[in-house]
Amino acid sequence: MSKIKMSFSLIIAFFLVGILSTAAFAKDPYGLKPVQNGLGLDVPFTGNSADASDIAGRSFDLVLKDGATTVSTTAATLDATKKGKVAYAAGVLTPGKDYVVELYHSDDTAHATLLSKSTALVSDAHNTNMFQTPDTHVDLDGSGLKNANQTGFNNTRKQRSGQKVHGFYQNNTNSCASCHQTHTGADNNLLFKDGAYSTCSACHDGTTGAYNSFAPVSEENAHSIAGTFNVQTANHNGSLHTADGSLKVSAAPGGNTGATDTNKQWGQEFDCASCHAAHGNGSAGASGENNLNIDPLGWGGVVYVKGSTDKDILNGKLFKDLTIQTTVPTTQDTPYILVKSTLADQAAVDANFFYKRAIGTVTGPVDVIQTYRWDGSKYVADYSLWLQEKGYPYKADTILYNGTTDITRAAGMTVVWRDGFAYGTQIANVTKATISIGVDVETTDDIASLFDSANSKFIKDSGTQMSKYCSACHTDYLSATRTNNTGVYSQAHRHQTGTDALTCVRCHFGHGTEAQIMKTANDKTYYDLTTEGTTPMTPTAAIDYLKDPNPSSALKRYTGMAVCYACHGQGEQFLSNQNNVDHPLGGQPGATRTETPSH
Repeated sequence: MSKIKMSFSLIIAFFLVGILSTAAFAKDPYGLKPVQNGLGLDVPFTGNSADASDIAGRSFDLVLKDGATTVSTTAATLDATKKGKVAYAAGVLTPGKDYVVELYHSDDTAHATLLSKSTALVSDAHNTNMFQTPDTHVDLDGSGLKNANQTGFNNTRKQRSGQKVHGFYQNNTNSCASCHQTHTGADNNLLFKDGAYSTCSACHDGTTGAYNSFAPVSEENAHSIAGTFNVQTANHNGSLHTADGSLKVSAAPGGNTGATDTNKQWGQEFDCASCHAAHGNGSAGASGENNLNIDPLGWGGVVYVKGSTDKDILNGKLFKDLTIQTTVPTTQDTPYILVKSTLADQAAVDANFFYKRAIGTVTGPVDVIQTYRWDGSKYVADYSLWLQEKGYPYKADTILYNGTTDITRAAGMTVVWRDGFAYGTQIANVTKATISIGVDVETTDDIASLFDSANSKFIKDSGTQMSKYCSACHTDYLSATRTNNTGVYSQAHRHQTGTDALTCVRCHFGHGTEAQIMKTANDKTYYDLTTEGTTPMTPTAAIDYLKDPNPSSALKRYTGMAVCYACHGQGEQFLSNQNNVDHPLGGQPGATRTETPSH
């Protein structure tokens, strides 16, 4: 792959949600979406639900531009359903030429406040630009070619009938052409740019209306999981995941010591696709389409072999021909095992959050097969997703066998894929199984919901899944207890990340961080410091105060070692943590703090 990458100075514009992103793909509040109609163009739009003035009868101007030249300005009003539309007849637009449609309120006569804009193009049966491309095909970055079937699209959606780019494909989908060019792709995945980073950045750099991974820091960034890649502001102590393919996965700290570029998984280039699934998955969660990969790095397709010294195989999450246990072993066999048991009654179902959610009401005993994982000292129940791969090459799949017969989908067998267990009358017939372990991060716009059981949005095990997601690369950082000193590849005492209590995003951003979105121990951000109180800090003073005194590449959510003091001192999280160093009642649970925390 070419190593010519987009520099941050050229992009103010993608990479990874939101880790990890709460940030879902940004939605255009006006729904501006040009759609080709013959050789004409229909441009529907809606009022902005957040604008109380956008009601039936309000008038908008749609400005059609060819570069800097205005082709036409057309007014349209919202109907009773707060929808409007402008239609451009055949002949108004030249097929194959790129146009831009801009949306303004009509009472903004100077068109000073742009509400929304979208690229527009109609195509005929000929691809003029492809015809004009030199035979030498030196244009490997794809910049001289139209993005195939770029027909009447709104920003990155490139839709004719509401089809999305990332997933939710239809049999007559046009979405594939948003990223791929069948005959003229720039790399071996037929991407229209050279590599995942450049392809993703082409849309996610703020130029198209898709979620902007390089967005300038804002108050919204400061409360997200992902953070931002735009961390180049001088003297702001920024750090970020380098996701442009210039690093190998083996460069990740935390457990891959000894892995080399010859290892297939550890030797992969680290880019956007290392964490995100461009074709979609089931990890959208409450915040929308973040497309976090349910099989990060493809570990679910790597067969684990006990005793192997190969770093890939040792970290594989595909376990073949597992014997079905009837009791939980006290010594380790493989990292993941299956245990068969019987839930005696409704109370036994209700006692388990996952069983209750999936099984519901029962009339008698229920047989289950449950995943267990070795946490360094014992086997504990595990609720990671069971992968099922229906397409070629069938690497990552979970299969329950009766002898040599696959009964995974037989009558009397219910598989709860997302929580890694199965139940029903067929369980008694399961003699062996192959399981492929994935990760299902049910992300949210409220980080506390990942670890705080008292939070109204809390989903049990979501924090653990987030930590497993990060540990796809940072393998040794997954630890069930803080005193568990056994990692996969090394030994060290670690924070307790293998439970919901302390997930990675309590301390770190997924994309990147800098002083303007870091927090103090009391969860104060730059925006709080410059606006709160009778004597708020000046912007310069707030930035100076929030700079990390020991700048690093750790993507820290809190400035300096306030990332420790937030829990272990009198920080905002300290009341729920018995290990803080200066709790007013000596670190006892249930204590009440009366003092006002300082900045």
